[in-house]
Amino acid sequence: MSDVDALAELAEQGITIERDAFEAWSRARSNTASRYELALVWACLQHDARAIELLERDYLPQAQRALTRLNLDAATRDDVLGWLRAELFAREEGPLLEKWSGRGNLGGWLRAIAAHEGLKRLEHARKHDDVDELDVPMPDGDALNLKGAHRAEFTRALEASFRALPLAQRNLLRQYFLDGLTVDDLAKLLGVHRATAARRVNAARDALVDGVKAQLMRELAMGAQSVDEVITLSNLDKSLAQLLRHSE
Repeated sequence: MSDVDALAELAEQGITIERDAFEAWSRARSNTASRYELALVWACLQHDARAIELLERDYLPQAQRALTRLNLDAATRDDVLGWLRAELFAREEGPLLEKWSGRGNLGGWLRAIAAHEGLKRLEHARKHDDVDELDVPMPDGDALNLKGAHRAEFTRALEASFRALPLAQRNLLRQYFLDGLTVDDLAKLLGVHRATAARRVNAARDALVDGVKAQLMRELAMGAQSVDEVITLSNLDKSLAQLLRHSE
C-alpha cells in the first residue's frame, strides 16, 4: 500500500497523520514495513485515541489467541492483555510500541510479546502452586486482634470482589496500583482528560470496596460500621497491590 493510500485509509477512520513528522519517524524503521501499520503505530504514539482503539481491535486479538493456545485461564489472559496495553502505550521508560522496527507484521510482534509474558507467568505459577492464601499485610496497633479474626475473610472478599469487576475496571486498578501509572499516564493511555481518568479510577475502587463490604457483611454477620473498620484496618489499597503482585 502506498503512503497516499495508507494515510487516506486512516483518514477515513478519523485519524490524521502529519506527513512530515511521520516520515521523519518512519525513516528509522524497516523499508519493507507496511505503511499502514507504520502510520497506525505512529498515530498511537501521538496518543490518538482512535488509533489506539483500532490497534486494540485489529491486532490485539492475535495476542489473545496466542494466550489461549497456552491454556492460560481467563483471569491470567486478562492480566497479560492488561499488562501488554500498559507496556505498549504508557510504559514509564517509554512506550514499548516505539520499539517496533517494522520488520515482520505488527500482529506477529504483539503475539510474540504476549506469548513470552504468558509463558513467564505459567512458570511463575508452577513455582508457587503450593501457595494457597495471600499473606495480606495488616497495620500495627491495638486493633490487630482483627488480624487473626478476619484476615482470611477479608482476603477472600477482596479476591472475589476484584474478579467480579468488569475487565476495564480490573485493568484500570491493575495499572494504577500494580504498574504504578499516574492519573496523567492513564489519561494519555485512555485518551481522556485527567479528571475523567481520576473519576474512573475512583469509581473502580469504589466498586471494589462495595463488593468487599457486601461480602463481609454477609459472611461475618456484621453491621456496615464494623465492616468499614475491618476494611480500614486491612489497608485495602496495599492489600490490593499485594493481591495483584501475587497473581502475576
